[in-house]
Amino acid sequence: MEIQIPLTLIYWAAAFLPILALLLLLVTFRWGAAEAGPVAWLIATVIALTLYRAPFQVVALESVKGVWSAVFSILIVIWPAILIYEVTREAQAFEPFRRGLEQVTPHRLLQVMAFGWGFAGFLQGIMGFGVPVAVCAPLLVGIGVSPLYAVVITLVGHAWNNTFGTLAVAWLALKEVTALSGAQAALTALYAAAFIGLFNIIAGFLICWFYGRGKAIKEGLPAVLIISLMQGGATVALSQWNDSLNGFIAGIFGFLVIFPLARTPWYRKPSAIAPEKSPALASEGLEAASLSAPYGTEVNPGGMGFHLAFSPYYALLVITFGVLLTPLVKVLDRFAIGLPFPETITGFSFTNPATAAYSPFRPFIHAGTFFFLAALIGFLIFQRTGHIQKGGAGRILAQTLEKTIPATIAMVALTTMSVVMRGTGQANVLAHGVARATGELYAFMAPFIGVLGAFMTGSNVASNILFGNFQQITAQVIGLKEAAVLGAQTAGAAAGNTIAPGKVLLGTTTAGILGREGDVLRITLPVALGLGALIGVVLIFLA
Repeated sequence: MEIQIPLTLIYWAAAFLPILALLLLLVTFRWGAAEAGPVAWLIATVIALTLYRAPFQVVALESVKGVWSAVFSILIVIWPAILIYEVTREAQAFEPFRRGLEQVTPHRLLQVMAFGWGFAGFLQGIMGFGVPVAVCAPLLVGIGVSPLYAVVITLVGHAWNNTFGTLAVAWLALKEVTALSGAQAALTALYAAAFIGLFNIIAGFLICWFYGRGKAIKEGLPAVLIISLMQGGATVALSQWNDSLNGFIAGIFGFLVIFPLARTPWYRKPSAIAPEKSPALASEGLEAASLSAPYGTEVNPGGMGFHLAFSPYYALLVITFGVLLTPLVKVLDRFAIGLPFPETITGFSFTNPATAAYSPFRPFIHAGTFFFLAALIGFLIFQRTGHIQKGGAGRILAQTLEKTIPATIAMVALTTMSVVMRGTGQANVLAHGVARATGELYAFMAPFIGVLGAFMTGSNVASNILFGNFQQITAQVIGLKEAAVLGAQTAGAAAGNTIAPGKVLLGTTTAGILGREGDVLRITLPVALGLGALIGVVLIFLA
């Protein structure tokens, strides 16, 4: 798309202002996302109506798209994710779950890697939609990790599988918008997988660092190398074989290898790092412990084993496998609900094409539906076995409602802000401005475009759709290797999922620290930018 909006510093700075305001409010002033999101949305709307010459009708329609996307793409996952957490919490299932995990391995660092990296990557391989964050952050809290680090570790640990996970929907989107030939697609997949493999091993070391700094890196080195070989190595190998199953198989390998690792001399004994010496365990340990049981009840109920405690999540996996990996998915996929939107044009002729069904919601194959069914099954199992007492349903619904209201406000505001920026040309100006300013150094900046797209949209898929074709054209004009630049785009978008406000909010909500999104971003923002810089440096030599 040839952009007609003036590519001047004023227009670029104006487009960046909503993002800057959001980061300042979250990170510097420590506002919660429910407060910072509406402010950023308002700024983006005012800029769209004035400087970017978007008629009120265009902004209104883009806002409706944003609300629709927030509700039926993200909140539909957040609401039942909180519900399944509250069901597990009401049944006091986290403590027996922790005890059961210790029977597999007493080594707490390996436990953290098992959930925050292995299991999170596995879930990203089959579901996505923020499910790994929603599931694994509270599970880490349940085994004693502080809520803040539980969110951070899960964000870092799942993001590597964002391109080829969820049946490779982000990768397929990139191929679709760039119309890659078979040979060029295979080469691009190889570059993307190599960048993701680099990201993956760094994620393992970062999780160790969060757990216990240098001593934890030394303790976790064997596990990091072996798990990364299974995850990142498999991603590279499978990139030349099967698109859809790449992330799924790599995720399985990375999770299952935890069990033989637990039997090795490295991890048969407890970690040498005392809990009080571990930032991940010590900083908010009391708060973490309190989150694993309902208010006013005793932790450590009798009569519940590991498998019973994990039953809602077993149900989630069975439902997911039973639908997504069987012929049933082709039947259920036919049922979709989407809103029709007309074509819209701004004063600068920035056009949004008409669509018969915008962002269709498929209720029978959506992760939110799977979550709700798993929560219901878990509740019935816990109630039947006597682990949810009289009045438990009321307490679960009250706690769920209390957490979902601010999360809903924040998610609607953040998603609508990003859609308004995309639909009025602000996102394109940001990307084109970076390309024009950097020139031959664009190779270094290419992954940051992917990071920006994921930050704005909360999705690797949307980032690839938004900027994939732009990256392709820019690479051709400048004379860079198209496949390498596109590989960096989607790898950068994967890294951007560590700072995507929607994912951060999902983690803080399910881990019980809603309002501390800025604290999370203070840790994950350097991670995302550092990964982008590393990929950019490598790309300079490759492209």
